[in-house]
Amino acid sequence: MANDETPKHTDAEYYGFFMTGLFGLIDDGSLSGYSGEGVVLLCKARDLFWEEFQSRHPDAWRRE
Repeated sequence: MANDETPKHTDAEYYGFFMTGLFGLIDDGSLSGYSGEGVVLLCKARDLFWEEFQSRHPDAWRRE
C-alpha cells in the first residue's frame, strides 16, 4: 500500500498542470472573443509563470 503522504505527481508536473490550464484559458478567451485586454493580461501572467516554471524546473518539458 502506498504512503498517503506521497504526492501522485512531481512539483514540475503540478506546475505543468497549472501552466496547461493557463494556456487553455488564453485560448478559450481568444477564440470566444472575450476581452482583448483581459487576454493580454493573461498572456503577461503566462509569461511570468513560464519564466518561474523554467527557473524552478529547468529540465522539465525538454525534448531529448
